[in-house]
Amino acid sequence: MKSFNIPLFVGTFLLIIATAVTAVMRLDMDTDIVRSLPSDSKVVRDALDIFANHPIHDQIAVDVALSKKDPDILVECGQFVEERFTASGLFKEVGNSEIADLIPELALHVSTNLPLLFSAAELEKEIAPRLTDKFIAQRLQESLQKLSSLEGIGQSRFIAADPLGFMEPVMAKMSMLAPIQDATIYKGFLLSSDREHLLVTARPNTSGTDTGSAKQLAELLDTIALDLTQKYTNEKIDVYLTPVGAYRASLDNERIIRHDVNFAILLSMLGIGLLLFIAFPRPLIGLLSLVPALFGTAVSLLLFSLFHPSISIMVLGFGAAIISITVDHGIAYLLFLDRPQKTKGTEASHEVRSIGLLAVLTTCGAFLTLNISGFPIFVQLGQFTAMGVLFSFLFVHFIFPYLTPTLPASTRKNLPLQHIVDTLYSTGRLGALAAMVLASILVFFARPDFQVDLASMNTVSQETLDAESLFSSVWGNINSNVVLMLSADSGKGLQEANDQLLHRFAKDKEEGKIQSTFNTSMLFPGTIVAQENLDAWQAFWDAEKIQSLRYALQQQGEKIGFSAQAYEPFLTLLDQTFTSKQSHLPEKFYALLGITEKDGQLNQFINVKPGTTYNSPEFYERYH
Repeated sequence: MKSFNIPLFVGTFLLIIATAVTAVMRLDMDTDIVRSLPSDSKVVRDALDIFANHPIHDQIAVDVALSKKDPDILVECGQFVEERFTASGLFKEVGNSEIADLIPELALHVSTNLPLLFSAAELEKEIAPRLTDKFIAQRLQESLQKLSSLEGIGQSRFIAADPLGFMEPVMAKMSMLAPIQDATIYKGFLLSSDREHLLVTARPNTSGTDTGSAKQLAELLDTIALDLTQKYTNEKIDVYLTPVGAYRASLDNERIIRHDVNFAILLSMLGIGLLLFIAFPRPLIGLLSLVPALFGTAVSLLLFSLFHPSISIMVLGFGAAIISITVDHGIAYLLFLDRPQKTKGTEASHEVRSIGLLAVLTTCGAFLTLNISGFPIFVQLGQFTAMGVLFSFLFVHFIFPYLTPTLPASTRKNLPLQHIVDTLYSTGRLGALAAMVLASILVFFARPDFQVDLASMNTVSQETLDAESLFSSVWGNINSNVVLMLSADSGKGLQEANDQLLHRFAKDKEEGKIQSTFNTSMLFPGTIVAQENLDAWQAFWDAEKIQSLRYALQQQGEKIGFSAQAYEPFLTLLDQTFTSKQSHLPEKFYALLGITEKDGQLNQFINVKPGTTYNSPEFYERYH
């Protein structure tokens, strides 16, 4: 009888390769850490919904800085970046010019719908102080100076519609729509408060977690950075581009996870190889113990592909590393086979089967319990590893005996592992006591650190962390706000929901639970809030107050040369003919107001700045 069945060996290896290739072709490799979170948790599910639908999720932001302070060159660099972004075809939106162009139109809407935009408390706080003779005289004088300069171009209609700036408190509330505070607009670009940084934003055509697209974006940004450096070389100006966005985390996750997985597998293979070398009389025989693990991994991967469209790259890597531990079944089998006397494969299998069977059953059962963990990544790991361990065991006892029917006696007698074991055993009670003392000392150094922060799950490079740190220091940390996602089937539905939120926000703001926020009912109130505000407006503007304001405007206007009819568009808002039916939510303002549409549903994202008495569990319970 032959020692090795060579044809069966070749067929087995070809089967393993074919099985693995088929499985890899059927499965998508998932590198997205977010999808590994438990979707049955309402808190996590809500966070994932916001993360998936928020327009800033896939957005790329590029901080442009120079080695010298020059806003005009910063603008040139910003224009260069936007032009290259547009020419690349990788973006569906570059810059914010379209949204910025809507602001004057939105301001006109506010100035012509003032009766619907103030509550009774806001009228007393914001409007009443603007009705004094001193304020009116000062405001009209400022309007005259503005009209006499370039700043006043196109401002006459706003001054006529709102000479006292009633719209300013309303427009100020919109600051919460912008994730970036204390920034200025210069030549159409957003500059930091110190005018040393410029911001360029763009939205890619594909998801930020698409690593294929992320690589293209990274290459494009590297090319732009190099071209800008060369462009200003003669002027001895260094240009620094610092991009941030989901694409960077995706690339880092994939690269680092692949590195860690490969490193884990390499260490496993080296450790097992060393063990086999010092444990077997014939080390090459010992290397065969790796074959069951390879077979188990390939078959379990193929079966996994029958029930799942994708597999996490971490599950694939670390699951395979765990399955490789099943070499102990192969090692046990081959140790009984590689003896000083001639042995048979069936006899070796019989010797180790009963011992290994219980270990396999408990191991498979333990990993299958991960199905109830709630974490998709653990569910995948449990299923993949349990199948791999089982098929490795089956390979050892049902295929190995046919691969190695018999093995002649070995001639090597001095085995390093046997010598090490004998030496440790010979220490007796003294060795056991020393081991206990060592364990007692080392236990104080075993300090596991449990990370519950979702950000800690993202394996990102130090360069990405530095970029995010720079961005936060220059443009502010948008993570300091709480984000609410409001969903409805129509604009009217959004208005009604915002009306309800507005009342809750007002109460919580009074109690200090929130500091500031914005929702669309502050600009486009629904039926309920619009009627409430209109009633408050009409109650506020009694006949005496209207007459007093009309007289003051005419008197102060005539002093600086304004006609008596200059403010008629504004004064008509004070009569009793204005109706709440004039308020609706135009679709053209959706992007400006943080509203997106997906699958026929409107999603609105509301930023809330926590107050001094903010309590997150209480806030979640109140608004979830």
